Amino acid sequence: MLARALFLAAAAASLAAASPPVQATAETSGPQGRAPRASSQAPAGESAGESLLAQVVVIGVPGLTWSDVKASPELTALVGKSNAGSITVKTAGPHTCPIDGWLTLGAGTRAWGSVPDEPCGDLPALVDGKIQNWQTYVDRQAEHHTGAPIGRLGQAGHPICGFGPGAAIALARTDGTVANWRPTFEAAALGNCSDAIVDGGAMPIREGRAEARRKVAELVTQATAAGAWVVLAGISQEVEWAHQQPLVALQLPPDGEPRWLTSDSTRRPGLIQLTDLTATILRGRDAANVDPAGEETAGPLDGTAITVTGDAHTDPAAVIEDRLDTNERFEQPRPMLVAVSLTILAAELLALGWFLISRSRRSRSTFGFTLLTQGGFFVAVFLSTATVWWRWPSPGLSLYFVVLAISALFAVLAKLLLGRYAYVGIALAAYLILLVDGVLGTPLQFGSMFTDGPVIGGRFYGFGNSTFATLAVATLVVAGWAAQRLIDRSRVQAALAVLAIGGAAIVVDGRPGWGTDFGGIIALTPAVLLMAWLTWRGGISLRALIGIGAAGVLAVSAVAYLDYLRPEDQRSHFGTFVARLLDGDVNDVLIRKLEMAVQFFAGPAGWAMLAGVMLAMLATVLPDRVPSASYRAFFGSRPMVRPALLALSTCGLVGMLLNDAGVALPAIMTGFALPLLVAHLVASPTPATVSPESHLVQEH
Repeated sequence: MLARALFLAAAAASLAAASPPVQATAETSGPQGRAPRASSQAPAGESAGESLLAQVVVIGVPGLTWSDVKASPELTALVGKSNAGSITVKTAGPHTCPIDGWLTLGAGTRAWGSVPDEPCGDLPALVDGKIQNWQTYVDRQAEHHTGAPIGRLGQAGHPICGFGPGAAIALARTDGTVANWRPTFEAAALGNCSDAIVDGGAMPIREGRAEARRKVAELVTQATAAGAWVVLAGISQEVEWAHQQPLVALQLPPDGEPRWLTSDSTRRPGLIQLTDLTATILRGRDAANVDPAGEETAGPLDGTAITVTGDAHTDPAAVIEDRLDTNERFEQPRPMLVAVSLTILAAELLALGWFLISRSRRSRSTFGFTLLTQGGFFVAVFLSTATVWWRWPSPGLSLYFVVLAISALFAVLAKLLLGRYAYVGIALAAYLILLVDGVLGTPLQFGSMFTDGPVIGGRFYGFGNSTFATLAVATLVVAGWAAQRLIDRSRVQAALAVLAIGGAAIVVDGRPGWGTDFGGIIALTPAVLLMAWLTWRGGISLRALIGIGAAGVLAVSAVAYLDYLRPEDQRSHFGTFVARLLDGDVNDVLIRKLEMAVQFFAGPAGWAMLAGVMLAMLATVLPDRVPSASYRAFFGSRPMVRPALLALSTCGLVGMLLNDAGVALPAIMTGFALPLLVAHLVASPTPATVSPESHLVQEH
């Protein structure tokens, strides 16, 4: 019982720590005014650079939200004649102050301008044609390893005009000097510019916001009247403590009927990112190869030119409500993840206490049910997206109850249909759902609890770390189940089943445009190969172990290189990483990922996760040391128990060492696998004994 209690404690801690370090799905199709599904996205129009009849004029307004648009008749009127969307303004630092946004626009990659835990403050002034304290911002990029070549847009080689203090920062050259700049907007001056950037002024926090909205609408009207291709976008948050959310993005006049903004960098209808504006200004031109922070070459642009997609929208009010609903989709999952996790944890602890006190059959069954509910949670986080909960009343509460209900439903169905082997059904459901989701372009990911979303600026498409952890556990358990059914007939057939099931997961997880998960296939490939070898041979030599590692590296390298061979604007981060590697520009990327991995150890929670993960891994390597007769008998009872558990440990260990999620990845894996294992052991009133079929993978 003590061992089981320790298992549960580790599982509960892993669930509580499963906040995804994480990616993206599209808006649901609906009536006019709602963004289309991702599957409808196509080359729905030429890129911005191919369809422009005049220069691009970007009007940046820090803090411009869709609530502002709803409150302003002038801005609402613009929606009806604009291509519409939302823009994520995540930059390199913890906050996106106006200085961060303007520097990022000038660099084309995420820059770091503000000082953490300090107010945003005013923008630096332009004195004698140069940005004050420019070198401070150059040094800040090197200090934080952003790799952002601030000043790149100012070195573009064609006359981009700037209006206002923010535009001066965006158009500063690498030495901080500024040309073609005016302190206020002058529509007549646009005739001398190839393109232009306009600082529309930060939105006031309280008083004066209505007047600021009117001025923004007037700026847009003036620029449009001058014949420009205008993009109105929130460029940053207005202050460091502002509520973080996707901001407004409008482009006008549209080429035909108004539709939905998108870009190849997000691959999501109705969503662009800040660096897409830089790529749009530079449309068809090569970015200047500069880096004032000292690197020999600058990294590639993070964004791509904005395009349009989907059906026309005809109702401005419906567009505004769709954008506000979408903000709920991105804001609610993180706090509700904590709430659902604590609820399940509390239920598990109460059920465990009852079981330890009474030892009754009912308490045993209840305890097992709560563990299965935790397993069902790893399915519910994805299926909840299909309910479109963000359009329900009280979206946060709706998400909370939807996830709990689906988690409990899977636990009930699995228990009724499979008895004490219910965990097989939950793992199989997770495996199939994620494979289908990946092939369809990951529509269940964006806005799920396992996705950081555009506010954090993590993944816009594909599988994130938490999703990969779920897929890895499900894949290895299902592969073990299939292999156990075949192993008595033929070890070769059993090993081939492992390769087929694991190979399908690797392809879906790693294929660009599907899972697009570079770090995931690095961890899953050697785990699947190890499991297949152990299934075939029963043991493994050092030479075979080295060969498995080499095969995994070759497979991952081949995928990355093939993606690199595609056109630059079609590459995923696989190919982009190879490009940076070949250009010698990979150091900052690796340092940032290492910093992300070690940041979990800044507090006791990270060390607790590491201790729990290491105990779980040791239990698979040294089963005889585990103080549980049930577990020890279980480990040696079936041929596929050992290969499956060792593969899980291998995947978690490789992921922890090579993935930017660090210890969080195996912790999430443990949070899924461990309660399923303990539920199986709890459902067995007596220790497992050796029999022809596997307790780990037996089908009821």
